[in-house]
Amino acid sequence: MLIDMHSHTSVFSTDSNLLPHETLERAAERGLDAVVLTEHDVLWPADRVARLSEQVGILVLPGIEVTTELGHVLVYGLTETFPRITDSKRLHEYCRERDALMYLAHPARDPGLRVSRAAMDLFDGVEGLNGCDGPLQNQSASSRGRTRPLPPIGGSDSHALHEVGTAATEFAAEVATLEDLMAALRSGDYQPFALPY
Repeated sequence: MLIDMHSHTSVFSTDSNLLPHETLERAAERGLDAVVLTEHDVLWPADRVARLSEQVGILVLPGIEVTTELGHVLVYGLTETFPRITDSKRLHEYCRERDALMYLAHPARDPGLRVSRAAMDLFDGVEGLNGCDGPLQNQSASSRGRTRPLPPIGGSDSHALHEVGTAATEFAAEVATLEDLMAALRSGDYQPFALPY
């Protein structure tokens, strides 16, 4: 099952020019089975995500891309309104209290950003394949978990139509709900997947 684990729309991300229906229709055209909407510091309400799934006919799940002092962090498993948290340790505590998972997003994009080995322990995984990053950035991102192997995910990080469906995560398990996604992530039985243009 192919799921884009990192996507943005103009509804909650001011740097995106994509309407939700455009994103989802393009994702379906590209052969994706599901899309996780990971807006910047805003979590989509569950009822709106469910409505989008029904309207477009592709599974849509909520996630969030949180801005922290360590860079952007993709968080999965939250279901309530997200309070503004920018400190990675506080975010980690918040996620653990709610059984949510944290993945370091596009870690090689900012060459000045250094994440210590101790800080890497805050994360459950790393975005090893980002559709907006180049091959060298993705190679560097995949190696971030070497001292403590962190499973890599893939996502398009789409902000424009041509970026939708460039990268995803291939799961062995079927995912039909947020609970299924969380179980699949915890299983570790997945890998980043680059889609051909």
